Amino acid sequence: MMDPIPRYKICSAEVLKNRLEIRWGDNHISAFHPIWMRHQCYCTDCGTPLSGIRGIRLHQIPEDIAIVSAELFDNTVRIRWSGGDHTSLYSGEWLRNHCYSSEERRRRRHQPILWDASLANDIPIGSLTQAEKDPSSRLRILEAICDYGFCKITDAPTDIAEKQRLIALVGVQRQTHFGTYTLTRKKRMTNVGDTTSQLDPHVDEPYRLSPIGITVFQVLHPSTNGGESTLVDGFEAVRRLKQRWPEDFHLLCRLPIVNQRFDPGDNSHGNERWYKSRLPVIKLDDNGKVCGIRTNERQMSPLDIAEDMVEPSYRALRRLYSLLYDKELRLVFALKAGEGLLFDNQRLLHGLNEFMPEEPQRSVLTSSVDLDEFHSSLRLLQRDLKSDRMHMLLRQGMAG
Repeated sequence: MMDPIPRYKICSAEVLKNRLEIRWGDNHISAFHPIWMRHQCYCTDCGTPLSGIRGIRLHQIPEDIAIVSAELFDNTVRIRWSGGDHTSLYSGEWLRNHCYSSEERRRRRHQPILWDASLANDIPIGSLTQAEKDPSSRLRILEAICDYGFCKITDAPTDIAEKQRLIALVGVQRQTHFGTYTLTRKKRMTNVGDTTSQLDPHVDEPYRLSPIGITVFQVLHPSTNGGESTLVDGFEAVRRLKQRWPEDFHLLCRLPIVNQRFDPGDNSHGNERWYKSRLPVIKLDDNGKVCGIRTNERQMSPLDIAEDMVEPSYRALRRLYSLLYDKELRLVFALKAGEGLLFDNQRLLHGLNEFMPEEPQRSVLTSSVDLDEFHSSLRLLQRDLKSDRMHMLLRQGMAG
């Protein structure tokens, strides 16, 4: 057996104050409660949460459960429990990756890289054909989406028959009333993405209780006189909002905004749809960090709030939009045929520059993948290529 790297090497394991205390090769110290360890025993009888086949039940574990003995061998700890003859085994790597000390919990939390327009000369780019052949190239693309919220893609197909290739790079396609939609000029306009006018930065489908996660843009035919795509980092915008107007930031974390969308059937195969949500613009995680943005000014409906909150709410929204629409935060992409964008719709806002109608028409495919599908794809690649990162706690967006 090869000697484990220092952070996974158990130097000592002993029971102190009814906790298992482990000293590691990098001098970190972990302390595990008996109830936590017993509940997470993965032996044949107890099963594993990975399969959901579990024989153990929390109410069956005595409240005074204690460690009778702790034996270290081959970088594994064997625990014998009180109240019976049950024994559990825990590998050093498993214990360290699940250590719940403040230091290790901070280390496991993903830290997004915030950006503004100055990123223009150093944007993340990946090749679809290379990613299809090389898992490490695919992982770099998914990690870029995780870190920056987006990645520009080259070598994408221009044949609509191959539309699933770029989607599959991220995960399984999410089916909405749009399906895989072609953004192009149409006789009857019921989708603003089909117009030639400028579109201010926005997230898609904020009217859904569970908004779409990763948006997939594929350019089949670009405009030759404008029509550039734009991106804004919503996390950077709300960071600036909090810095300048903290009271407005906190208000938008709790203020419910009504968004809605009525589809007469044009986008859903003849079936009418009417979606409506009433949720805040900014979502915070359990650590008070921003983990999701939901805003599209065009789909904002009358605020359903107390009378004394109307003016403060509009003040906060006005200040937020002054930042979101600021060119200092905006990236501009003149995407060519066979290029695309993969971006996090619960972090980034996207838009479009104005262009003039022409033939052949600008044609862009848009589809989406849920965040949990994207996280699954990322986690599986990390398991195979960067196992030290596969337990990272990823941002859960607007969920929860």
